[in-house]
Formats: sequence, structure tokens, C-alpha cells
Amino acid sequence: MKKVALATQMIEKRIAHADHLLAGIPGERQLAEELGLSRTTVRTAVQQLMERGTLVRQDNGRLNVATPAGGLRKQTIGFVTPAGASADFDEWREGVQGVLEGHQVTLRPVSYAHWADNAIQEALSGFDGMYFIPIDEKIPSWLASKMLDLRCRVVVLDQDESAAGLPSVTLFPEEAENKLFNHLTNLGHRRIDCLNTQGEDAVVRGRIEVWRQYIESHGLAGQLRSSTERRPIDAAYQVIRDALKEGRPVASALFCTTGPAAIGAMRALQEAGLEIGRDVSVCAVNSEGIGRYLLRSLTALEAPPRTLYLRQVSEWMLGEDEWQGPRLIQPEDVPLFEGESTGPAPASPIVTPTFGLKMKPDN
Repeated sequence: MKKVALATQMIEKRIAHADHLLAGIPGERQLAEELGLSRTTVRTAVQQLMERGTLVRQDNGRLNVATPAGGLRKQTIGFVTPAGASADFDEWREGVQGVLEGHQVTLRPVSYAHWADNAIQEALSGFDGMYFIPIDEKIPSWLASKMLDLRCRVVVLDQDESAAGLPSVTLFPEEAENKLFNHLTNLGHRRIDCLNTQGEDAVVRGRIEVWRQYIESHGLAGQLRSSTERRPIDAAYQVIRDALKEGRPVASALFCTTGPAAIGAMRALQEAGLEIGRDVSVCAVNSEGIGRYLLRSLTALEAPPRTLYLRQVSEWMLGEDEWQGPRLIQPEDVPLFEGESTGPAPASPIVTPTFGLKMKPDN
């Protein structure tokens, strides 16, 4: 009976996490294989769940989750992200969990590898709503159309897809970057390089363009350094390391399009004997919640509380009313954290290693 109880618990856990909405409930034979139990054990567990009113057997013989007493059921909301770990994804998920607290919903994480990934299609077909973080490019028109046509209500996070008709939440309006640049120029910096190691989606391209417009309009010098062939933090380390090693000019101020780029760059600068905040200043958009805890703390635009900007889209997702108002939700301004990574400009707008590049060897 212990094995029957175990089988029952595992099936109930699948239901609680909305697994059945993605791939359905397998038959007894497949369930037995997946759970590593005998078919007899699984059949007994299924029968108990049917007697409890948790499962029903349809006319075609397939198992399904029974409609709750009274006809009311929890809504299932997907949190759909590109495959791979990200501190920023975690921040978004925590914000979503916060705004959904107290609602009768199940939040189901789903990851995908490409636009045609069946995981996206199953989520759209099975869920009531979806928070969707795109990969590093615009959502293709065929997928955006599908998102609009199906019953599942989709909200795009961290990218503006409002032109495609999809409600979108972003946290860093492009014009907010000027806070970083004004901070650097007030410190006396006359050359600001831009470092990007993130895939060049619309958001990143916008950040680079704001940097370019700022240095041109203020008569500043600067160079774009971009590499997207490795993980962002690794690529940033390598780009700055190679530039210093080869004697190419690096500005006294470095604007990074993301927090990971800043972290990698600071490591390379430190290994070259340069003191962050004295010899060279580094700043970024979005420190992903860790910038102020670094040694040295990172000057960065910091994300405001996500729940403030998720509330409107979440109420729409859980309700039945049509969307009202602009489809892009974003703050008018974001806070600038002035960390230890920026300081007064040195005498030269170009930095050079202070000792013979005693840096880690290439892997």
C-alpha cells in the first residue's frame, strides 16, 4: 500500500503543477513506466483518485482531471522563458508570484529553446494566461498572431511587443540611460565606451543607440565593443582583457548594456591592476539585484519593484474584460544607484594597465 500511496502522491503533484495541461495524463502503462512502478500499483492509485473525484475516465478511455465541485477551478498561468538560468528571469518570476498571491491560480514554469518549440504551443493551448519572456529577437508575426487569436491571454515581459498588439511590461525606458551618462560627464569623463555582450535584440539595440546619440550630441569620444559569442559575463571579460593585452585604447568610463557585462569587464580591469572607480569607471543598465553587493558596488540603473507594473496586466489576464489603454506598461523613471564603481575622471581619457598584464591565461 505504501507504493500505491506514493503513486497517488506523484499523480496528484503532477495535477497540482498543471502538467496535465501540457501533455495530458498518460495511460496506466505509460504512467507506470514514468513513475517506475508496476502497472497494478498505478491502476490501484488511479482507481482511488477516481473514487475521490480527482480523476475521471472519458468516453474514449483516456484519463482526465475532474471538474471541481461547483464547477470552479483554478486558473493556470504559465511563466514561459528561454531555456537557461538567468537572475533576471528569477526577478521577474518573483514579481509575478507576488502579484498573483491571494488569487486562485497555479503558476507553471515552462522553458523553450526556439520559436517553434512545442512547449510554447502546448502552453498557449492549455493555459489560461501566460507571462512570456522572448529570446533575443522580436516575436515573429506568425507567433504573435497566434498569441492574439487563442483563449490564453499573453503578456510579454522585458520587451516591447505592443506594436504587435500584445500587452508588454518593460522596466528601463531608453531615455533613463541619460542618468548614467550625465553622472559620468558630471564626474569629468570625456570618453565613454559602450560594452555589449548580450544578443542584440530590440532592447539592447535601443540602449546602444541612446549611448551613440548621447556622445554625439555632447561632443564626447567613445567606441562600441560588442561580442555575443559566449555567455555575457565571459564575453565581457574576454573583450576587455584582449583590448588591454593588445594595447588597444579603453576609455576611462565604460557603459555596459547589462549587469553581467559590467561584472565581466570589472574582473578583467582588476586583473590588469586597474582600480575600479579610480582608474576607470564602470556602470550598467540593470544590475539584476546584485550590483550593490559587489566589491566594488556597481553604479547602475536599478529595476523598480516589478509588482507595481505587473498589477494591471495581471488583472487583465485573470479577468474577462478587454484590454483598455496603451499596451506598453513601463515606469516613467528608474532609480540610479551610485556605487563605488564610478569616480572622478583621471587625467587621461584612456586607461592602460598599471603592471605587465599579470592576468589569468586563456583557457
